Amino acid sequence: MPKTAEYVAAIANRRCLHLSARELAEITAMVMETGSFAPESETVARFKAGALTRGMLTFFVPWLWRDRPDTSPVPNEVWRGMFEQVEYTEDMVVRDRPRRTVRAYRGATAENSDGLAWSLDVEQAKYFARSRQAPGAHAQVWVANIPPQRIFARFIDGWENEVTADARGLDIRPLEDEHLLPRPRNWPWRR
Repeated sequence: MPKTAEYVAAIANRRCLHLSARELAEITAMVMETGSFAPESETVARFKAGALTRGMLTFFVPWLWRDRPDTSPVPNEVWRGMFEQVEYTEDMVVRDRPRRTVRAYRGATAENSDGLAWSLDVEQAKYFARSRQAPGAHAQVWVANIPPQRIFARFIDGWENEVTADARGLDIRPLEDEHLLPRPRNWPWRR
């Protein structure tokens, strides 16, 4: 356990998380109990029970999101609820929230056009519309301007250039109508 506790503390430090000794001990206990640094079901259960602090959620949720399987049973409402509690992160490191609205794209069905995962790269969104849908689903690329207060996290360390955001109620349009959206100022991504 001491090596695991040291490793948890090192991860938290690299991610610029300021956790109390109690939070570090509880995270270490979860890792030891589950044998995982990304224990999805345990994190969700403890979130629903109100047993995780903001710091503990920030330790787990971005990691869980990035590594979640396509078959993750966690509903979008639960993901959204967890992300609403965490600090803003970029590649799982706590950062200052961006100050600018971003243009983002999503490959999805019309029913899922306001989902959480958005790409800053239209070609990636086209890939998701074409190749990452249920058999027989009609998907297309959607576009929206996402204000900074709606962005939960940004992931750019892998092949994706993704923001996780709450897009509910935003002006979301099919890609062919992108020209109807106002262009965000100071484009591209800047702080």
